[in-house]
Amino acid sequence: MSRRRFLLVGIPILLVVLLIGAGVVWLARPKPVVVKIDVSGPAGMPIAGTCEIDGNAQELTGVVPKQFVLTGYRVTFSLVTTADSGDMRVKAAIDNQVYGSLGSRNPPKNGVRGWVKSNWFWAPPTHWIESFPIDGQSNWLNPPP
Repeated sequence: MSRRRFLLVGIPILLVVLLIGAGVVWLARPKPVVVKIDVSGPAGMPIAGTCEIDGNAQELTGVVPKQFVLTGYRVTFSLVTTADSGDMRVKAAIDNQVYGSLGSRNPPKNGVRGWVKSNWFWAPPTHWIESFPIDGQSNWLNPPP
């Protein structure tokens, strides 16, 4: 009789608990983040770079002033200017919250790169922004996850 009671009561309760757990995990999963990159400096200054959004590479090109909007779970970007003079400034924001701003110097000697990774819904995204020398691609100070 107790085995039958277990089958009639225990298994449905176990299934309900499993379904609730799966629902909590689904609701708590990481959400994509919106990364806005504003590039400023002398008007008309050419900029070029790359980004990777969730493993998909893209080219970033244009002239200052320029804004790039990148949406994904993992976003990396790298920007440089091909101009001989002027200071390119790169400001990065996650969901309209600025997390860093760096420049290329004048004359341009540095590029700017960064990354953003979304986390579980209760934790803010992790992020990093840094400058790097144009004349030799150095290693990241804090590599992308």
